Amino acid sequence: MMPTQTPTDEQLKDQAIRQALSGDTIGARETISGVVDRRYLRDAWQIMLFIESERGNVQAVKDTIVSCPDRSLLASHFYLELPQVFVKAGDRSGAIEIAKAMGEAGTLPLIGVAAHLAQDGDVAGVREALSNLEDEDLRTMILRKVSSLQPKAERFDTRSMQGKKAASDTLAA
Repeated sequence: MMPTQTPTDEQLKDQAIRQALSGDTIGARETISGVVDRRYLRDAWQIMLFIESERGNVQAVKDTIVSCPDRSLLASHFYLELPQVFVKAGDRSGAIEIAKAMGEAGTLPLIGVAAHLAQDGDVAGVREALSNLEDEDLRTMILRKVSSLQPKAERFDTRSMQGKKAASDTLAA
């Protein structure tokens, strides 16, 4: 009987990418868990994330982000632009969900989503996006700035925004 050869990190990375391309994301994640070299880990996780984003599946993108054992493996220009990709495709709630899944790294993308929505005149979308910012002072400052740029009839009321945030926090508790 021939001894079995242990696959190299590069082979495991390639296998995980093939699995992700075929739609087997769970298998891809299992395969990549055997990789030690960070270069290959980074490549695999970023490619898996790219594949899921290209499919436009918000839940799969969120699952990939959350299941990544080290978020620094995902850190890239593409990663930070993911919410913008979804909001530009018309998926406002998907963009917000992805930015929230990113944790602290999602703060700037969430602000970008709000800016995009403000530019489109989507007042409700701006409120929804900014309601997910934990820093109340930052949220208020952005709302004031965006409001000053809106016609009077569409101006944001930062007090009602804070009240809505407090009410939604109470409901969530």
